[in-house]
Amino acid sequence: MPTSPIKVRPEDAACYIEAYYLKIHPLSPFLDRHSFEEKALGPNTSQRLAKSAPFNALYHTVLALGCQYVDGGSFDQGKGKAWKYFEIALGLLPQILVPIEGLVHAQAIFATNFSCMQIGETLISEAARIVQVLGYNAAHAPGNLNHEKACHMVFWVIYWQERVFCFFQGRASMIPEYDIGCPVPDIPGTSDSHQNWLLITTGLGRLMSRMYESLFSVSATRIHKGPSLAAIESMFYELEAWRGSLPENLRPHKSCFSSKEDTAYASAHEMRAQLQFLYCALILSLCRLRIHLYADQQCHSDQQIKLQLMEAARSIIYLSRHIEHEPHVPIWELGIVPISALFVIFDFVVHNPFHKEINVNLAFLDIAGGYFSRWEVSHNGSLPEFSISEFSHIARQFVRESNDKSQHAVPASGGSSKINSVGTEEVVHQEDGEPLDNSASISPLDGLSDYLFYPEDPLQPVLGNSMSMATDLSSIFNASYWCPSTTGF
Repeated sequence: MPTSPIKVRPEDAACYIEAYYLKIHPLSPFLDRHSFEEKALGPNTSQRLAKSAPFNALYHTVLALGCQYVDGGSFDQGKGKAWKYFEIALGLLPQILVPIEGLVHAQAIFATNFSCMQIGETLISEAARIVQVLGYNAAHAPGNLNHEKACHMVFWVIYWQERVFCFFQGRASMIPEYDIGCPVPDIPGTSDSHQNWLLITTGLGRLMSRMYESLFSVSATRIHKGPSLAAIESMFYELEAWRGSLPENLRPHKSCFSSKEDTAYASAHEMRAQLQFLYCALILSLCRLRIHLYADQQCHSDQQIKLQLMEAARSIIYLSRHIEHEPHVPIWELGIVPISALFVIFDFVVHNPFHKEINVNLAFLDIAGGYFSRWEVSHNGSLPEFSISEFSHIARQFVRESNDKSQHAVPASGGSSKINSVGTEEVVHQEDGEPLDNSASISPLDGLSDYLFYPEDPLQPVLGNSMSMATDLSSIFNASYWCPSTTGF
């Protein structure tokens, strides 16, 4: 890969940098605009690029990210102008991984993470390690006040991204909560209504950290059921308290989302979308764990938690239309959360084919299928070996066959069969003890259309759970990045 700078006209560089700060910076404000533009657009830019590999990588990554919004393109190998800039940054990776030089080093490592899904795990982990080695988690960072604020900006953005990444990977963060002493800086102009986006995400990140430690960590799995249920209730309360602390225009809702764009802040819509998806994903995690712990109980709260799970999954699927298929969009938003919601609704359909909400759930599977079909089109059919959109067809076929079996069956004399809560046939014995012909089935039991069944041990892992057998869903969505011939990290 080439490591020498590509000659770019100053007006083009300024245009790309402007697009970067308009579209991406508000969501991850780790790079002070005044300081960066002074170096990137100044008279000595060429000399800086030649002398500093970290700044060179940072500069070309910013150009690559901004270029997509001006000239289009992608980070697929060899395709478009954006790739040419990004190729420079990738070629410099060996030089910026070691040794650690300082703030620009951490910025360069983190910036490259935006553009490279395949090595995103390595880069975000390395960035988290670097900010701790440099002491940016401490109350006071070395240097003057402006430098200290820049260090704290980088730390909290990396903290937030790494927290979310680790939660969805089912592992502990590299940044321990007890070792953080730096304040969250106020960064004006990064959110609508003058809200501090970094402060909002930091609060949610710390809540996710407590949730993982108390419910999904290895030690948490050894706790008795009573304390675990109490911890789940506490996390529900904390999550709702966090949601209630947000201004109304940013507050996540379970079944509604405003698609109105804020003209003053181009990224406000994406901010609201990320909060909504994370809120619903955490509800999914809490509900499924609670269902698992309540597996031996049949009570009113059991049905309520299943309804809450179903509504959260529906919200995620409905809101998937707001997801931009861009390289800077995090993989948890782009793939992990939507596919987890699809699995939840699919489970509800196949285990409750006669439920009164069955047609609505089938419609949501169609929406999810459309979302992933859109993914396949935009990424040239990169989903490996199977089409996720086929889940909708499978579910409809199953429901149709279940209904046909129920409507056309003729009950046998002297006994009957019935449809159980998962929609499959159950043999009922005659008085003499002999089983009836299994082909004779009748309509489902009275009340089955109101009862929701959900498996206590579903096929897909609980979001946030550290299970060795859990499938790494993120690998499904990486096929078209880094190298066209690979599908894993």
